[in-house]
This record gives sequence, C-alpha cells and structure tokens, in this order.
Amino acid sequence: MIDSVLARAMTNLGPFLTAILVLGAYVFVFILIIICLIRVSRYFRNAGKEQKLMRIEMGKLAEEMHLLRREIKGDKNGDDST
Repeated sequence: MIDSVLARAMTNLGPFLTAILVLGAYVFVFILIIICLIRVSRYFRNAGKEQKLMRIEMGKLAEEMHLLRREIKGDKNGDDST
C-alpha cells in the first residue's frame, strides 16, 4: 500500500520537474539576454567618449609631428628654430 502511494507520487513528480527545468532554462536565457543588452549599451555609451579622446590624442600627435618636421627642415636649411 505505501509502496504504491510512493510510486504514484514519484511518477507524478516527473512532469513537474520537467516543467521546472524548462522554466529554469527559459529564465536563464532571458537573464543572459538582459545581461548582454546591458553590456552592449555600456559599450556604445563609452565608445563615443573613447573616440573623442582618441581624436584629441591624434591631434596632439599630429601637431607634434608637424613641429618635428618644421624643426628638421630648419636644421637642413642651416636655420636654428630652437
């Protein structure tokens, strides 16, 4: 009698556990998508700042190269520009 009740309870838990596992998988995928969206939004938010800083640095390097070229040309002409 007790064995049959226990066996019936175990067979009824099978679909319930399957439903819980499937629900857990869906929740995991949903949370993973949300985390990816948050990371992508942070990346694009910071990308504009990084590009601005990169342009400033490239401008500084271009100005420095311009000054070095001017100094080299001045030395070749025998003119000290320092």
